[in-house]
Amino acid sequence: MTIATKTSTEPVSKTNTSVDISHSRILLEKLAYNWHTRAQVGQVRKKTESALSDEMSFDPMREDFRLDLLPFKEHPDFLSAPLELKKKALSCGWIAYNEKTIDIEARVIAPACNHIIYREIPGVEDSASQLIAADTLVDEAYHIQLVVNACNITRKHRQLQDLRLPSFALVKQMEREKSRHAEPWKKRLVQMATAIVSEVFVSDYLSLLAYDKEIQPLNRLTVYTHLRDEKAHHSIFLQLAKCIYANLSVEEQVFFAQVLPKPVRWFADVELEVWGMMLQQIDFPNAQKIIGDTAADTEVDLIRVDYSDVIKLAKELGVLDSAPGADSFAKAGLFS
Repeated sequence: MTIATKTSTEPVSKTNTSVDISHSRILLEKLAYNWHTRAQVGQVRKKTESALSDEMSFDPMREDFRLDLLPFKEHPDFLSAPLELKKKALSCGWIAYNEKTIDIEARVIAPACNHIIYREIPGVEDSASQLIAADTLVDEAYHIQLVVNACNITRKHRQLQDLRLPSFALVKQMEREKSRHAEPWKKRLVQMATAIVSEVFVSDYLSLLAYDKEIQPLNRLTVYTHLRDEKAHHSIFLQLAKCIYANLSVEEQVFFAQVLPKPVRWFADVELEVWGMMLQQIDFPNAQKIIGDTAADTEVDLIRVDYSDVIKLAKELGVLDSAPGADSFAKAGLFS
């Protein structure tokens, strides 16, 4: 992706974004006070609790996950493995897909919402922002419950109760970045930038399975239900980003511009450490070679994620009009 930019050493003028911020606040207020109408939390509870529903029943003949989402799907040792082991790898993929979702909700989004609720982030100290952060926490808690339930059903039916996964790259990289900075405000902005990028990406991440009628019906419905809320969260966090950035100091704007593209690469990590541990635990033949060969090809696959909305947000904020912002996006490989 190539984007022509004009650069300067100054961050975007706050006066230039005042109209956008006004619109953002209006939208945030509407979303906050319409939460009971749009949220899936209450609307799907009865359906997800009905074990007799056709679409909630487990079909042992259906695959749990999509083959094309495995990072080593074309490796000859994977292709030549016994069919039952390949199916078990797909089940591992579904569990990892959900546990990454839990990591995003619990370790990225929830702490960011708490920062807003405690009025620790400039530009979003108002009551509407607090309310929408609280509503988002309710959504995310239910999403975690939803996917934990789905994972437990898969673990039970596929005999994967003892499967254990390490932390995912997004959270590890975020925590590593936070540890590089002593200032609390920098740690908070790293958390917020990661949450904003995650909420921009997670809808596409969920869409990969939400409409796939070939996979396990329970799995498709779980992801589809989650996706309905995340589409609203996508808009919410874009508007929050605009309100936050416009109220940062010059120093804070420069730092935020430098951090914003980093979670794009963290999110695009193909999670080979996670896959390596899972394949070893199910005794998949030549697991170490499969992971090693795949790592030699790619560990971060930017082609897998559509980061155009992050680029659009950066342009609207004025991040790409400053030298630090443009340089940070170029270093992340998001444009040249």
